[in-house]
Amino acid sequence: MKKARLQVRLGEKAETLLSRAAERPGVTKASIVEAAIVELLNPKEDSQEYAALIKRLDKLTRAMERLADDASAQTETLALYILYYLCITPPLPEQNRAAAEALGQKRFERFISQVGDRLMGQERFTDTLLEHMGLSAATSEQRGEAVQ
Repeated sequence: MKKARLQVRLGEKAETLLSRAAERPGVTKASIVEAAIVELLNPKEDSQEYAALIKRLDKLTRAMERLADDASAQTETLALYILYYLCITPPLPEQNRAAAEALGQKRFERFISQVGDRLMGQERFTDTLLEHMGLSAATSEQRGEAVQ
């Protein structure tokens, strides 16, 4: 197959990049330019790859949107609980505050410890709750139900 001869003018940056790439053994400037032109102007054999990539990105986008919705729902739930708790909790008498603060500090440290354990994957509240309700994967399998 006969190859056409072309003369092109390149900017400094493009020429520098081309020269560096052609320094490798067995690589010529002509082969690099030809491969670049074919890749750029070919009607994309990779269109299936691009379509698959776009499909995957769409799935990831939807998953991220669901996570954002879940986080918003959790934040709203927590905020409403805190507001409710603060509204219904009566103030403590002055003589009981020191003991209540000490007990509160102890409970808070236990709470933080439990949160840390659950975040480290040792135990999840939802798993415990589902197990308590008889909806865990093990109990579903025992009943012969398919677990999704």
